[in-house]
Amino acid sequence: MALIAICCSVLAGVGVKDLKAERLLLPVLPLVVSIALLLIADIDSPRAGIIRVNPQNLVSCAESLRAH
Repeated sequence: MALIAICCSVLAGVGVKDLKAERLLLPVLPLVVSIALLLIADIDSPRAGIIRVNPQNLVSCAESLRAH
């Protein structure tokens, strides 16, 4: 998230400095923000999506409970 914030700040700074670059970089800022929101929404749904995390601590807890 920090990298996305830095990227957005750089894009805004370059856009202020050069009017011609502003027209080229204007669509990039919403794209970067939408990618950030996509990743946040993807983390929110653990069973489906781009990011998949194995809940190792829950699996080991379930195995330890079965042993007893």
